[in-house]
Amino acid sequence: MQKPAYGEVIRGGAPILVATPHTGVIVPADLKAHETWKPIDGRLSDPAGVALLAAARERDVTTIAAAVHPCVIDFNVALDSRPLSQRLNRTGLCRTHTSRGEALYAPGFEPSEADVEARVEHYWRPFHAALTAELLRLREMHGNVLLLTSHASSWLSPYRTHSGTTDCNAGTHQGASCDRRLVSALTEAVQGLGRSWVVNGKLADVFAAQRYGMPANGIHVIEVEVAGRWRNDFESPEHGNDGEMRDVLDALSRALDSMPPADARFDAFLVADRPAA
Repeated sequence: MQKPAYGEVIRGGAPILVATPHTGVIVPADLKAHETWKPIDGRLSDPAGVALLAAARERDVTTIAAAVHPCVIDFNVALDSRPLSQRLNRTGLCRTHTSRGEALYAPGFEPSEADVEARVEHYWRPFHAALTAELLRLREMHGNVLLLTSHASSWLSPYRTHSGTTDCNAGTHQGASCDRRLVSALTEAVQGLGRSWVVNGKLADVFAAQRYGMPANGIHVIEVEVAGRWRNDFESPEHGNDGEMRDVLDALSRALDSMPPADARFDAFLVADRPAA
């Protein structure tokens, strides 16, 4: 069966869903026809997400992985997060510049609203429809499920800074998207690996946590960005990091197992159609 344009779903039975919206490396043929896009094809933005996918598949954890490069369309940006001018869109839904500040389009040829909407229909909506469907499937099986989203938003921004960056940045929509026990399990696991961490710093109001987090209904969301020295390790071919991601998943699994089933009524409509806060 042909894979969907946005990427790939591999179903598991564990109560965790790993989504990696920024692991895609493919640039569509129509964009590769432009010289500025050719160096982007195959350029990986989220190496930690690739390691997380590998660890998840060893643990019977469902994964949804992007195939298309996040500069083409960013699956972790809300549809209403479009700038007033597409020419200034360096960090939104369809970027006009790479993480290195390279212009992806000639002046005056940035994607129009129609171009953006076409990418939304072809990639973004199917990605989130699959994510919603898998959350619903897993919630039918378990009293609590966790959506763990790995991304590289800061790395993709041409305005990023490297000095003093924390190794692990976690976002929970200011604590509203998940049970505190899951956050503790994550941070303790990360600290046990000798990595620094911060919760609800620069990832305080990230999209997936706002859109999908409903802990009272048994759907918990944590977003994670690996940065700093930890990201450098993931980029080193000599350094194996799948084991670290296995430790993180195992800690989260134990925390989920210790939690009582959610009591609140579960309504699929809330997940599928409610807008981000």
